[in-house]
Amino acid sequence: MNNIFRKITLFLILSLSACVSSQSNMATANDEDKDIGLGGTGMLANSGNGLGGTGIVGEITGYGSIFVNGTEVEYDSETAFTINGETSTSQQLEIGDIVEVLTVDAKQHTQAVVINLRHEVIGVVESVEPQTSSFTVHGQRVIQSIGKSTFPEVGTTVAVSGFRMNEQTIFSTRVTPAKTGQVLLQTRTELPFNNKADKWLIQTHIQDGKATFKHDGTTHVFTLTEKTDKSSKDPLVIKILQLQKSAQEKIELNRVIDPLSIPRGQITPSPVRQSGGSMMQRQMPRSGATPTRVRSHHR
Repeated sequence: MNNIFRKITLFLILSLSACVSSQSNMATANDEDKDIGLGGTGMLANSGNGLGGTGIVGEITGYGSIFVNGTEVEYDSETAFTINGETSTSQQLEIGDIVEVLTVDAKQHTQAVVINLRHEVIGVVESVEPQTSSFTVHGQRVIQSIGKSTFPEVGTTVAVSGFRMNEQTIFSTRVTPAKTGQVLLQTRTELPFNNKADKWLIQTHIQDGKATFKHDGTTHVFTLTEKTDKSSKDPLVIKILQLQKSAQEKIELNRVIDPLSIPRGQITPSPVRQSGGSMMQRQMPRSGATPTRVRSHHR
């Protein structure tokens, strides 16, 4: 790796790790009562034509049930659980996981119909670069927060959750062991839950002031006009975009949210009280439901 690339990568690490560190310091137990209101306070529930559910894509930042993009998402035994789009048994979701959630609006919280655990890449670790806090998997450079001092070993198989910075670079939010032989490379930018959602809350990397998504075969490019505290040349901008399908079926950008400003939930899972009065840690329930059972919310 030449010196220029080292400087670019180090700049990427420092900037993103500062963002993540600031976010982590904002986590408080009171956040459980301060979600940004997909269900109760109407950030999305009362906007647009209201024909369908809401697709939420982002990092789990805490527990309520789970907090994603500042919203407390509830789930139960009827919630279908998938991993990278494949039906799976439910498992404990962790802070740093990237999830795609189809929700319905409820009085106080937002109920999940589907939770898909998404990885950007799964494969064998080909090399490790401690100097730049990065490693390579399946030809992809995976950058870790500078606060993470441990790296996966070369030759091991890992699954990486995170945000794609470009075609060959991912900023990781969580890295976990994977089964030997597993290989996956996600490059799609489609809005999830086509024909089941008409609103989206998407956490994504912003490149040159723009975000690009595909939906129903059409490419949509959204230009952010809001001012940020980052230089226009800074490639490390991650934002939460509130998108809405209009009555004319047009995808519109309604709002841009700074991830630093959102409620983040509790750092540890909240205990739930059982009928006998005993306490236990909240777990992702086991579900026999499959994606084919998802209900369409179009009226």
